[in-house]
Amino acid sequence: MTTRRSFLTANLAGAAGWALKPHSASAPGKAAEPAEILPRSQRDFWNDWPDYLTRRISEARARRLADLAGIETAAQARQRARRVRSKVWDLIGGPPPRSPLNSQITGRIDRGSYRIEKVIFESLPQVYVTSNLYLPASGTPPFPAVLAPLGHTEDGKAYRNYQYFYQNLARKGYVVLAFDPYGQGERIQYLDPATGKSRYGPTGEHDQAGRPLLLVGNTFALYRVWDGIRALDYLLTRSEVDAARVGCTGHSGGGTMTMYLAALEPRLRAAVVVEGNSEDVAGAFYDPPGAVDDAEQDLVGGLPLGIDRGDLLWAFAPKPLLLCYTTHDEGETYSPVYEEATLEIYRTLEQVYALFGAQDKAGLFASHLPHDLDFFQRQATYGWFNRWLGNGGAGTEEVEFDSSPESSLDCTSTGQVLTSLGGRSVVQVNSDRARQMMPESHFASATPDVESIRREFQGSISGLLALPRDRTPLRSKLLSSNQRKDVVIEEVQIESEPDVRVVGWFVWRQGSDSPRPAVLFISDAPDDAVAEPGSLDRILGKGSAVYAISLRGSGITTPRLPRGGPRYYESRRYLRERFAWTSLVLGLPLIGQRVWDTLRAMDYLASRPDVNASEIRILGSGAPGLAALLAAVIDDRARSLLLDHTLVSYLSVVTSEDYSLPLDWFVSGILRKFDLPDVVASLSPRTCWLLNTVDPQGQVLAESSVRQSYSQRLGPASPFPGHVEIWTEPDRTVERVYLEWLART
Repeated sequence: MTTRRSFLTANLAGAAGWALKPHSASAPGKAAEPAEILPRSQRDFWNDWPDYLTRRISEARARRLADLAGIETAAQARQRARRVRSKVWDLIGGPPPRSPLNSQITGRIDRGSYRIEKVIFESLPQVYVTSNLYLPASGTPPFPAVLAPLGHTEDGKAYRNYQYFYQNLARKGYVVLAFDPYGQGERIQYLDPATGKSRYGPTGEHDQAGRPLLLVGNTFALYRVWDGIRALDYLLTRSEVDAARVGCTGHSGGGTMTMYLAALEPRLRAAVVVEGNSEDVAGAFYDPPGAVDDAEQDLVGGLPLGIDRGDLLWAFAPKPLLLCYTTHDEGETYSPVYEEATLEIYRTLEQVYALFGAQDKAGLFASHLPHDLDFFQRQATYGWFNRWLGNGGAGTEEVEFDSSPESSLDCTSTGQVLTSLGGRSVVQVNSDRARQMMPESHFASATPDVESIRREFQGSISGLLALPRDRTPLRSKLLSSNQRKDVVIEEVQIESEPDVRVVGWFVWRQGSDSPRPAVLFISDAPDDAVAEPGSLDRILGKGSAVYAISLRGSGITTPRLPRGGPRYYESRRYLRERFAWTSLVLGLPLIGQRVWDTLRAMDYLASRPDVNASEIRILGSGAPGLAALLAAVIDDRARSLLLDHTLVSYLSVVTSEDYSLPLDWFVSGILRKFDLPDVVASLSPRTCWLLNTVDPQGQVLAESSVRQSYSQRLGPASPFPGHVEIWTEPDRTVERVYLEWLART
């Protein structure tokens, strides 16, 4: 069997000695002149996307540093802090309405020098948060208090070193409230019935719930921050707590949540960030994809506003802040330059604290142990809170750990909220939020003005995807040419943006001197599809050319691995998701970059004299069909569109517990404007065929299910049997649909 690798090897060998020259489209009916294969140094397509993101990161970094350099007074610093606070709320989704906490104490544990109350409260209606409240058994209340968001531990508030920390704080005279986040402890959202454990783990649960939330323009940080704010609301209802002496500290992901709460919660008086994600994405040591992490730790859309992670801490000045990190992370939890990046943030903090004359209120501490809430970090935190929360005599020593079964700290009867209390799962909360924010379809009217709607959608899509304003020269090149019987296969390179090369295959069958129709083929593996004999050959047999491209970051342009550290070497898919997160932080969603690649491919086809520019069709296969659809709406030159095995709707992803759509194809905020059925309807009067449309798990839907999904969204304007056709066919016969689509559209 001929593979892609063997085909390319043969192609490269056959091209040896050809003369390199800029691409000039072939004359109708003639094969392109052979071109010398590019030297390896010129075929480093894997560098283009990393280099592109590095340039964009550098630009964002320069803008932010210039902004910081202009802050010269305490008044300016306060003004910028207010702006940061407001914009961070905007970025994560804005504070929900406060609803009743409905708190309840489900049990108590007496341990002599302190006691533990098992508390459940509702951060949102029917969203139950399980927590442990540690209370000193001696001393005179009201006591200083510590709010304790948790890191990504499977056992949540019962994690051994977290427990030990809270026990010792309580012995020293602090009230401590530790609460389980979504996906941890008693709040697992994706339970495996066979094991009673999470199917994804803590970080995986946050990502699984957080990706769909992007579709409504929110981030998972909203839920975690809101849990923290409502936990503080509960803490301040307790008569044992001195509201003027409340601090916040968390480790790892809890450290990152402490950073968010420091920026957004004015009632906090002191904070200690312990091994949180104290790295700017646009840092001095950027190595693509950079210091991005799971769904709540990335400030999606932050860099266009000049906001990076360090600003979360910057906005806390001049309140007492201790930044703790480890020199022994070695890329296992954060990036390989975690120490250097943390020190860079701290230097910025020193500058803003100096403006307030509060240099002593910013502290830095390093542990030399691996990532954990270790003895040294705990000791530094005791000292910081003792100093700044008025508990100077408490000391920093520790006593032995009070050990008990982890289940003894459970607030629920089953050890899980969903199996004991029920309530709303995170999928239900996401679904409710999406439905609340989605507008009525533009096509709800019985007589919609499709032309006006499409023009509005074109502007909305361009904005959501942050498409470039200007088209730069394509600089097209013919890289190689080969022939299989009478089929000519040209390897073509264009520049979608300066120095971002898109490689594709322009394939046509000899025999006609007239400009021919063309099909732009968008898929995950376009090169195999056009190089090997198969279903696309029958399209060629009908006189159409096929132009198949590898969209940015896929196929031959799959990005290189980072240059240092083990963190990103887990899998290529994991790496690709991190590139997608970086793009979102930059405000440049990856799907938008790929839509732009598709539009530039249309430009290329229209520039060829052997292509009939009035007969360009787009065939999108799989998830890349989403890029094909959005490009077809923007570009009226697409005569018709066929989507094969493409998602039925974005709302279906939000409402599904399981989905397989990669982050590459998520459009932040799209459901605040429209959904995929709306976009398809806006193509009218051009035709769109839906072949083997899939659900969020990638399973082919029955025609009736697709029709129902469209009808529910579009109502009386549902575009059947007009310009949309639905087909469900076995994979072995899809070429029959391709040919009928060509003939009828």
